[in-house]
Amino acid sequence: MSDQTLPPPSAADAAANGELGSESTDGVSLSRNIATELVGTVLVMLAGPGLLAIAGVAATDLAVAVAFGTAMAVSIGVIGAVANPVFTLALLVVREITPREALGDWIGQVAGGVIGAALIFGVNGLERSSNGATGWDRDGLSGIGSVFAAELVFTVMIVVVLLSAISKGFSLSSIAEFTGAAYALAMLVLLDIDGGGANPARSIGSALFTDTDPNPLGQLWLFIVVPMVAAVGGVFVWLAIDDAEVDDTVFDDTFVDRD
Repeated sequence: MSDQTLPPPSAADAAANGELGSESTDGVSLSRNIATELVGTVLVMLAGPGLLAIAGVAATDLAVAVAFGTAMAVSIGVIGAVANPVFTLALLVVREITPREALGDWIGQVAGGVIGAALIFGVNGLERSSNGATGWDRDGLSGIGSVFAAELVFTVMIVVVLLSAISKGFSLSSIAEFTGAAYALAMLVLLDIDGGGANPARSIGSALFTDTDPNPLGQLWLFIVVPMVAAVGGVFVWLAIDDAEVDDTVFDDTFVDRD
């Protein structure tokens, strides 16, 4: 996501108040879009899975959740990246970004997830880096049904918080703080269930540098499909509590670019 992705009430207000985004322009290069998301996603990887790899069982769920949430807040508020394919899809659905911007986001996010996981592997080795993977039946208790439901519910929650913060015209820092807090809350619950997903880029990266049983690569589909479905579900939940209408999304009769 470029720093000109999310339009505030006016471009002048955005420049004066530092709000997230202004009208999207052709001047923002795809390469810069990719680079921004790559850096933001690497930060999230090093903070979350990185802490899990280094500290292992010594890291409390609260510490890891705070690390995830803080990294997400910094990524959004300072770097200007959403660092999560789920957020990008939600923004695309509500027409806050163009398909071209979404493509740049997704390329950067997946690349960032892989690079971040590679850095974690390089520092910790295969055995410890595997601590940062996602999956079900990790403890013999959380089966696929529990993981499916948890990923769906908590990813929807995060998306609703992000869209609500944007629609209320909050400043960049406030959007970052609220989204980071929601992400931390989700991780606090998800960590013991599936290792903390709700982010396909994070799960893809970790799965590539993991050697555990069950095999994270074989389970990766759930951590891609469910969060992306939840992104769309989160848009509809947001519509139910916001003044926006379905006509403001891509589910209108036609998809047209913003003026």
